[in-house]
Amino acid sequence: MSTEEEIKDLMASNLHWSGSWAEVDVDYPLLEKQVVDSLDMIRLISLLEDEFDLEIDDRDVVPSNFESIGRIAALVESKRS
Repeated sequence: MSTEEEIKDLMASNLHWSGSWAEVDVDYPLLEKQVVDSLDMIRLISLLEDEFDLEIDDRDVVPSNFESIGRIAALVESKRS
């Protein structure tokens, strides 16, 4: 399973969004379409840190890093290396 697929599964299992996860691909605008709000962002960061055993620094918590699953995966991969 790719990092993008793992992140999508993690989000679908833990975030309460009323839309269809089937339409969410790696470039789907998560913030623009309100898939993730500010409270979800905090929860998502915690989930990512636990799932991927990494630490996301405060300076990395910017909208551009969370605008899509692809961008989140890029952040995760950068923290893994």
